[in-house]
Amino acid sequence: MTFYLDAAGDAQREGTQSVRTEADFLRFALTSQPLLLHGERLCQWAEGFAAGRRIPVQKVYSPRAELQQLLPSLLPEEAKQVLQIWPEFAHDATLRSDLAVLVGHLVGGHAVGSAEHAAEWLMMRLEVEVEQQDLLSRLGEAFTDLIPNPWKHVYHADHGALELLLLNWLGVETVDTGSWPWPVAFPLGLKASTQRLVLERMEQQLPAQGAEAFTGWQARGAIPEVLKLGATLVAHWLLTHSEALTPALVQRLSDFLPVQMGQNLSAALPVRLPAPLPEQVEAWGHWMQRDYLPYRTSATADQLALLPTLRAFAKQFLALYAKALNGGAHADKLVWQRCASLQGSRALTLVAVCDGLSLADLVTLQRHLTQQDITRRLSDLGSQVAFSALPTITKHAKPTLEHGIARVLSDTVAPLGVMPTQESKVRQALEQGKPGDIVFWNYVETDSLYHKAETLDQAKAKAGTTLLYLAQRLLGLMLDAIPVGVPAQLVITTDHGRLLLASRRSVTPPMGFTPEGRASFGKWEDIPAQGYEVGEDYAFLARSTFGMTKDVAVLWNNETFVNAVGATGLEICPHGGITPEEVLIPWVVYARDLEFRLPIVEVSGKGEAEKPGTLRVRVINPNPLPLTVTAWDGSLSLLLEGTAEWTLTPNDVTERDFHVGRWPRSADLPKLVLKLTVRAGHGAPQTVSAILTVETEELYTPTTNILDDLL
Repeated sequence: MTFYLDAAGDAQREGTQSVRTEADFLRFALTSQPLLLHGERLCQWAEGFAAGRRIPVQKVYSPRAELQQLLPSLLPEEAKQVLQIWPEFAHDATLRSDLAVLVGHLVGGHAVGSAEHAAEWLMMRLEVEVEQQDLLSRLGEAFTDLIPNPWKHVYHADHGALELLLLNWLGVETVDTGSWPWPVAFPLGLKASTQRLVLERMEQQLPAQGAEAFTGWQARGAIPEVLKLGATLVAHWLLTHSEALTPALVQRLSDFLPVQMGQNLSAALPVRLPAPLPEQVEAWGHWMQRDYLPYRTSATADQLALLPTLRAFAKQFLALYAKALNGGAHADKLVWQRCASLQGSRALTLVAVCDGLSLADLVTLQRHLTQQDITRRLSDLGSQVAFSALPTITKHAKPTLEHGIARVLSDTVAPLGVMPTQESKVRQALEQGKPGDIVFWNYVETDSLYHKAETLDQAKAKAGTTLLYLAQRLLGLMLDAIPVGVPAQLVITTDHGRLLLASRRSVTPPMGFTPEGRASFGKWEDIPAQGYEVGEDYAFLARSTFGMTKDVAVLWNNETFVNAVGATGLEICPHGGITPEEVLIPWVVYARDLEFRLPIVEVSGKGEAEKPGTLRVRVINPNPLPLTVTAWDGSLSLLLEGTAEWTLTPNDVTERDFHVGRWPRSADLPKLVLKLTVRAGHGAPQTVSAILTVETEELYTPTTNILDDLL
């Protein structure tokens, strides 16, 4: 026989006789069965009785009593409510044995004191019924001693402050006294109720703030999931407020929009023939994104009107390329030189060689990377253009990347690193890699999808799916395969671009030349001293001048060579030629786990050519720490007066107006480039390129006819 003493009066124990009165105790006290005695007075009496007769006693507690022992500030009725809301606490004694275990279980098992626990607690409190709010508030107070200082205000908040607290952490809302000191970005995905709250508040802000609302959300460090919701709202707003639509805004929103929505916004921008190719090579990438690609990819553009631009580009590019190949200016733009420069880096480098990836597809791939990287571990260190090896045919262009040398010599030197096509082998190489190593991933699907497509629309539809899958694979390799603590970077590039049209096979190759896409291979007689010649439809290139294994004829227009058996018809986005989209290829670098996220820099202004004016530089700092602009570089920096060190406020938009003594002419705009060097504390500096929206008014141009008004 054993007496089990339940002073609180609500414990249960199987195999015992429950006793609640003195009469029942006297009736069962001398039997052999174990007794469960309820109530403090009866337990005291039974304990004295048992001591005189050497009957063993044991104190027992109900789940409610045990809960109150863990959380002494809870009232009995509150403890009962907890057991009703979370019945598992009544059935599992281990959950009541340790306060940290119990509190962690309340919000899905997240570690107490973590950002995840605080985020889950906030969302849970907003989800429960109103009558349970007071109980949860009391619970938060009861276990607040377990919570470190950065998160205490989350658990102390009354119900009226919860929405503002959560929206502030999500970057949607500010408070009069400034933001709470959130140590990290919101770490969890949003529950449905939280999504509804975010959308409701965003919709309230949109009428008054317009597209500027998105800038505020970005500056306050909103997580990608929130920015996706906001970008979609702003995009719909812009489609009915086209006066607010700018290329810079479309570029910023597109990172967070579904592909089709981003394309709809781009299509709403006015389409103009591209400005002339800038003389300054550093501005070519900007010219491609701002001028050339919007026109080239527009469904309403007159592609024949682009032919003068294509011919002019071919002449300028070939002259510059021949000099670069022979050690002249811009040799560092050659893609194989870029690959070779990665040797000895302080990081382990994954080079994703996305076969045939155009700069147009790169925009989609980067958008998917941004949207899929929900923990924001990859930081975009900048996009540039590189020069593809010539001709832009895979079997000729790809060996230059792998070996880091011109094609004519690529068979004579060892490769820079392994170049598998199988993801499993890439993963294995990264797992075993060390800083300074280069691991290539030869990803061929970005090329084959175009070769297999029957129509241009089919290719575009398949490209979106392929690039999403690629983004997911790249993130898996960068974030999971490379060991934690190993500095790592991702380079996205390609061996060649591609013509962004459905092209007719209509051009007969030169006599004795064998066609392959938009290139034909053979032997060129009577080579001029410059080593190339731009003709009516194609250019001849000498192998000795361009580091190739054969002489080649390459198309600079919109057509394709009739194939080897004389077949005509259409070919979807072929390659081998020298249009801008075929030879100016992506070179993008991402760093893993950078100490801070790069700011967004936008420059805007409108002035009269040759006159004084003002440019506004606007910087969005999405970090919870200040950044310092330590240097200004690029052709535009030479025009700005008063540049100096500049502190960027955390989670905010900082703007400055700069005087320009002599406003640039229209012809000079494509040459403008601005790069800022930024640093967090005493950390390593990083460079970020500005998005430029600069316009010029010219009273007179060489084409102005003063008699026009009289006609």
